[in-house]
Amino acid sequence: MRILSLLSISVFFSVGCATQPQSESALTLNIIHINDTHSHFDASPVSVMHDGEPVYTFVGGHPRILTQAQQLKQRSVQDKIPALFLHGGDAFKGSAYFELFEQRINIDVLNRMHIDAMALGNHEFDIGLAKLSDFIGKVNFPLLAANVDTAEEPALAGSKNIKPYALFVVEQHQLHAIADIAEANGRELVAVFGLALEDMRAIAPDTGALVFHNEIHSAQRTVDMLTAQGVKHIIALTHLGHQRDLAVAAAVNGIDAIVGGHSHSLLGDFRHWGLGQQRPYAELVINPDGQGRTCVVQAGQFAQAIGQAQLSFNNAGQLIRCNGQNTLLASRDYFSSAQRNEQSRFTGSKQKNTEQYVAALPRTAIVAEDASLRQLLDTKYKPAVSRAYGEQIAVAERKINHVRLPGSGGSSNHGSELAGLVADAMVYWLNRSDVRAVSGQNVDFALIGAGNIRSAIEAGNVYEGHVRLDVLPFNTPLSVISISGAQLEKLLTETISATLVPGAHSGKFPYTGKLRYIASEVAAGEAELSQLQFWRDGKWQNIQPEHVYTMATTQYLADGNDGWQVLQQIQQHSSDRRDIILQHGQPAVFSVNKVTATMDSSGAMSFSAVYNDIGKLPCDAQGADCKVAARAVIDYLKATPSLLSQPRQPTVTLLR
Repeated sequence: MRILSLLSISVFFSVGCATQPQSESALTLNIIHINDTHSHFDASPVSVMHDGEPVYTFVGGHPRILTQAQQLKQRSVQDKIPALFLHGGDAFKGSAYFELFEQRINIDVLNRMHIDAMALGNHEFDIGLAKLSDFIGKVNFPLLAANVDTAEEPALAGSKNIKPYALFVVEQHQLHAIADIAEANGRELVAVFGLALEDMRAIAPDTGALVFHNEIHSAQRTVDMLTAQGVKHIIALTHLGHQRDLAVAAAVNGIDAIVGGHSHSLLGDFRHWGLGQQRPYAELVINPDGQGRTCVVQAGQFAQAIGQAQLSFNNAGQLIRCNGQNTLLASRDYFSSAQRNEQSRFTGSKQKNTEQYVAALPRTAIVAEDASLRQLLDTKYKPAVSRAYGEQIAVAERKINHVRLPGSGGSSNHGSELAGLVADAMVYWLNRSDVRAVSGQNVDFALIGAGNIRSAIEAGNVYEGHVRLDVLPFNTPLSVISISGAQLEKLLTETISATLVPGAHSGKFPYTGKLRYIASEVAAGEAELSQLQFWRDGKWQNIQPEHVYTMATTQYLADGNDGWQVLQQIQQHSSDRRDIILQHGQPAVFSVNKVTATMDSSGAMSFSAVYNDIGKLPCDAQGADCKVAARAVIDYLKATPSLLSQPRQPTVTLLR
């Protein structure tokens, strides 16, 4: 693909690069930004090492983000530097708050955050176009997507708040939104345009008749149009992933900065927080004309950190300097126990010494929560969330990590321990006698994509709601399907290879239960398996190409979505697949006839199962529950209470 290949031949990086003296700066802008907040309104539990012992604490949350964003804006006013506060998309999905209150709580909270614009993320489609339309129509900032055509989709065609770009005029050292370039009256203009995923149909569940155009072509077309109208300063607000942002910067002339999302990239070194080290913040990428440069930034996930990039321009409007950093927003609450109870809270000199230590950590700020937003969450929303978490099912004395791609986020080449645990739970649950009595099948092994899992299990008490509302918040019916050893090897090789391409969506990466493999990257974007075995009769046995096995996965992946198209190809004419949901607490099975593929006008593919007796699974029917993967994990943890205290033997190995 052009979007990917250009990266390897056209990019020159420098960090915080300054090639001209500060005195030549004609305009300076501050870009304050967040992304992939996923409705994490409360702070995230984390730990940090101090004096050789773990200190359990919290970081982030929207009340801290609001405090920090307001402080950064006020500082910009004092320094007479115009500032924008941007959101890189994916406000939806990922917490108990969202499962209970959906778009309504995001409207309420985000309207209090003083955001200037937001990118259209893939998870904004998770609860249907009608609710997305409600969100877009009621937030007090625009949703930006220059490469999305809404004309043929009734739910969004009439929306006035989803736009290709937003315009801001510089006035008295501040930026003010205007509706049209004509309103500028000769004043300096800044434009922010949006980019959504061009392959949205393969990722999002409900995109209707929307058309998603090529990211690079749309970006260059938008920049050229804005430049022709006299706009000198152009920022792209994207939800593409960091590698694809770098590729856009290398392929498009005229973008001053790309503020990104989607890959959850906490750029910079955060190993002291156990959050790994990623590419540097504010890399500068040479444009294809060899003259312009684009500054690329992103700020992690779950409202844990906030980014600030400072852009300086010369009189010709050229970017001459870009620097800044992500800052993790820390709490003043510290505990000696992972359960974070009052008995283990630090006090006195221990509290003071720990606070001084945390405050001195690189790229860290101790930030108080905004009191009014904290009160809103505590009084209006949190009581229902607390009730929804239900009963305690386990205790985790350590964090059960989740990363999408092995080797990322400070992980080893085995990647996510939690994803393997989820896959184990799927096998366990589907092979229970009560479920087998309905399905008539015994499962050999399970696969799950990394993107199905939305958060790690932090150290502390584990409640049903942690699994059902945080870790596995999607409707995830389980599918049981026959697959040959050769087809399995092809599926794994293709999905692993696809995640190794620069800019790829790593949510498709396959994790396993009762199945293990070793994959090696033998060339750029090309994986090869050197081991493929499944667990039977108390030992590992080689997968045989000609043998047929019974595999479990999620319905979404079984349809061929998220790059698992091999499964759609297996079922394009006929299928023996069984999909399992819960009806009134009991397993119910629905048989699949085949899986069809449909291409829209842009060439994007979508896949859907054709059932033998129904049009679609009755997930919305009274008494129905399609969060079957979550139920499997809950039952698995209840049956094996010591599970989270024992390291899981890895079943995935990726060598690069």
